[in-house]
Amino acid sequence: MFACGHQRNSQFVALSTCEAEYVATTSVCQSVWLSNIMTQTGYNLDVSIKIYVDNVSTINLAKNSVFHQRSKHIDIRYHFLQDQVGKNMIKLEYSRLEDQIADILNKPLKIDAFIKLRDLLGMKVVPNQN
Repeated sequence: MFACGHQRNSQFVALSTCEAEYVATTSVCQSVWLSNIMTQTGYNLDVSIKIYVDNVSTINLAKNSVFHQRSKHIDIRYHFLQDQVGKNMIKLEYSRLEDQIADILNKPLKIDAFIKLRDLLGMKVVPNQN
């Protein structure tokens, strides 16, 4: 049986952006759960789940338990991410801040950044038909 360990209504105060990203990235446990269900139903998934993160410190924390002294105050349920990275279920990859496609939905952007992200989404400008 697979248990996620992440609780939706839990409260956490991060002491750094690294911790905030680390805890937020732990929410990927649903993708691991779905991967396990697919494997149990006969689909052979030989690839790791790729998660793009824009914080190098978060990636290092998840990959290396040597950082334990800096993260031992983080609740154990959030170290699920480190466990899954160690098992190669999840692969964390760095994504530059400029390439965060979701920013088009939640941040004010300069026009050039907006156009770049719009294009990455595959959206096209519809010419005026009047």
